[in-house]
Amino acid sequence: MDGTRGGGRGMIPPFSAALRDDEIAVMLAATAEIARSGRFVLGPHTEAFEAAVAAMAGTRHAAATSSGSTALEVVFRAIGVSGRTVLVPANTNYATAASALAAGARVRLYDAGLYPDLDDLRANLSADVAAVVVVHIGGYLSPDLPQIVSLCDDAGVALIEDAAHAHGSTLENRGAAGSFGIAAAFSFFATKVVTAGEGGAITTDDNAIDAAARIYRNQGKDDTGLHVVTGGSWRITELGAALARTRLTHLADDLIRRRNIIDRYTEYLTALTFPTLHGQVSGHKAIAILDTGADRERLRRTVSERGIILARGVYEQPLHRQPVFADLAAGRAFPVADGFADTHICLPLWPGMDDDTVDRIIGAVTNY
Repeated sequence: MDGTRGGGRGMIPPFSAALRDDEIAVMLAATAEIARSGRFVLGPHTEAFEAAVAAMAGTRHAAATSSGSTALEVVFRAIGVSGRTVLVPANTNYATAASALAAGARVRLYDAGLYPDLDDLRANLSADVAAVVVVHIGGYLSPDLPQIVSLCDDAGVALIEDAAHAHGSTLENRGAAGSFGIAAAFSFFATKVVTAGEGGAITTDDNAIDAAARIYRNQGKDDTGLHVVTGGSWRITELGAALARTRLTHLADDLIRRRNIIDRYTEYLTALTFPTLHGQVSGHKAIAILDTGADRERLRRTVSERGIILARGVYEQPLHRQPVFADLAAGRAFPVADGFADTHICLPLWPGMDDDTVDRIIGAVTNY
């Protein structure tokens, strides 16, 4: 085995998206079938992928899109946020805010680290708020999700899940990522737990949102071929859908292995603080918190010298620190987002890692 698959003595990367041999065989067969059919979008592989995503999330519907970003934008367009406010956590990816802005919303940030700051979220709810976005950072679901659902229900505000990292994540016996809000957006980008290379999906139990999503993703065309809304070319390819569907068949086993690795890190790296798990975590990231005052860059340099590459955080530059979103901060402080951004690391994690690789990482991080 080489270093990327888990057992070599080369540099250990933050993650690997390499396919298994059986997955490669399935993909080659699917590629040949798609090429012969001449149907490259909105075909049977997309339909099979959507069915698998809906089953993963436990929802009635799933509509595939070209990316997680477009999935979010379609959701915002479908629920009608134009001219209204969307609450977005300060600690998230650019796309969470950008997609709401693209759909015509005003974005207001609320404080959040790994999880939303419930008090700050509550304080930012107002009559002009159309939607609240919760982001399942690294695939970790907040234990406060039931309270957030109730808070949004009481306020008559749509709850949207940015579940880009959360394939297969659950909250104890409360349900799976993608089933808590009125709709959720998943990403199937190259780095995700399940990848299509590039792709996304919207999960929902709402028939109207699902129907609207299928129109928006196809240039705003309805079943008659008329352009009835301003949509985009936001379809996943049949090749991407086939790849993601193939990876989804291994998700249950992958989740077990990822959790196994996180548990091993937690057991042996006692100088780090790991998030308490409140159900199944997807394992998109193995997040750990450093002690106050610890030198994160020194840790990165030290473990790099020992053959380990640590990924950047999620996220080391929250939205209020991003130049493009400077106006969203409006002079406010976001101490929870800043505290999390400045003190966490992400340890290498992918399901093909063997125990020797995990032990190398533990050894490199111990006593850095």
